Amino acid sequence: MSLKGNRSQVSRTVSAGIVSISSGELHTLTTCNCEIAVLPVELLFELQSPYFQKNDNTITVHNHEGGYSVFCDGKVEAGRETYTIRNYIERSNKLKGHVDYKDYRETLLTKPIVLFTKARKTNQESPRDKAFAVIVNTRHPNIRAEIEKGMNNAITSVWGESYSLQFDFQRVIKQFFSTVNYDTDGDGLTISFEFKVDALFDISYLFGFSKRKSEVNGKVLNLFSANEEKRKKVKMFLDKISEPYIRRSSVPDRRMSLFSMGSIDEEVFNSVPPNMGPRMSLLESSHPPIAEELTS
Repeated sequence: MSLKGNRSQVSRTVSAGIVSISSGELHTLTTCNCEIAVLPVELLFELQSPYFQKNDNTITVHNHEGGYSVFCDGKVEAGRETYTIRNYIERSNKLKGHVDYKDYRETLLTKPIVLFTKARKTNQESPRDKAFAVIVNTRHPNIRAEIEKGMNNAITSVWGESYSLQFDFQRVIKQFFSTVNYDTDGDGLTISFEFKVDALFDISYLFGFSKRKSEVNGKVLNLFSANEEKRKKVKMFLDKISEPYIRRSSVPDRRMSLFSMGSIDEEVFNSVPPNMGPRMSLLESSHPPIAEELTS
């Protein structure tokens, strides 16, 4: 995919807007128009239970076909319980070669990303932190372009050197929470990788000149739901956005120099039932008005 044209030259801002649960976004069944969505963690686990299997205090992520790529630190609070997450991806990864790089890139672009963060009411005397899931739809053309652009710019600007790249979602999510009278410190809203080449002495890397940061912005969809009718809409939407990714063609392994010149093939959505085996790659080893108010 070429990143030519205005989309690559003009960065999108947080003013892309916020969409309510009552908007037409949830009624689109042939594709997913959502760029970023926010909902309580408990609601995600409940409505997407095939992909988030709960067993006592453990949540096992199933995403062999369909589902989500969960980037976290291994723990998440849901209600009054703290759960250990299995089959998650570390938010910070070290890539040791071209195969790791290609695998990481495909992991970002073939499934929606789930991040966990906390927020608290700003208009309560004793606010209590509440856990939220942030779903980043990296298969949406706008978000996909930002991810690809960040990776392409990093790899071309530090060619032949070790480097690191961080994707930052904090700004857009902080602004979203401010519109619903919540405050967050943004913990858990970044993911990064470090690519290391075999070099005895890499001056740029040693002095921090090869560190790159890419801020990702987008339109945020409010998936807070307080009644059964709207919860059904949210479930239908999540079922669609989590459908399996299908390649139209098979692309042979390529040298790293070609990764920055294109992207993986376009996907199509289908309704194949998910296979509940966990993905093993890169996993943990062992502004329209808001229609809904968040319930505490």
